[in-house]
Amino acid sequence: LEPRVVTGTCRECKQPLVEIDNRGKRLTGCMTCNIWWTAEGNKVRLSEEDLRALHGVRKARPAAPGPKGK
Repeated sequence: LEPRVVTGTCRECKQPLVEIDNRGKRLTGCMTCNIWWTAEGNKVRLSEEDLRALHGVRKARPAAPGPKGK
């Protein structure tokens, strides 16, 4: 479930879209709205458990360094 930011924003909340691998399926969507699309264009929602785990992974990752390593 390691999230990766991709180009685009959510149509509902304007947050950045992320791409994840959820049990072997590549999904692109919004962590805030829990709206995801498969590569085939099907709309899905993650289970509450998977969504909590995804947010946990996001919080556990160290912040990226700022400009010039700051």
